Amino acid sequence: MHYIRASVLVSAALLLSACSTILTPDFGLRRGNLSPCPPKRDCVSTQSTDVYHHIDPIKYGGNRYVARIDLLKAIYAVGEARVVSNHSSYLRVEYPTEHRNRKSSQNFYQPDSAVDDVEFYFPPDTKSIEMRSIARLGLFEVGANRARLEKIRALFAEIQSQR
Repeated sequence: MHYIRASVLVSAALLLSACSTILTPDFGLRRGNLSPCPPKRDCVSTQSTDVYHHIDPIKYGGNRYVARIDLLKAIYAVGEARVVSNHSSYLRVEYPTEHRNRKSSQNFYQPDSAVDDVEFYFPPDTKSIEMRSIARLGLFEVGANRARLEKIRALFAEIQSQR
């Protein structure tokens, strides 16, 4: 009897870990590249080659240190953000989905913990910021990731122009 219970618990644990692996996208850099956007997901990336997922990088003037400070100002100005990784050439930010408090029958199901993950990368020897934004749990707000990055781009340009 104990053997059966133990095997059921092990099977359940393996199943749950497999499901979380499927739902959790890769983050970070691999040889100077952000992870690619999965097909059929609300995701945009400056490093994507297909039109549906591509977004242009942010260009900046001045040095990287000042650009990082200006980018962080823009990130926090766009909405409720939580920086979860902050390195000299890489930032990862979590944003709660925009419409989590305005659920309606016309929208996809959105759990209260739905999060968009946004990554920013400052490649060496360039004056650009690579970006990637993905809805962690799938297709909830098609286009929200692109719209958020465009808001960050506009605010960043405004902050940079005031220097």
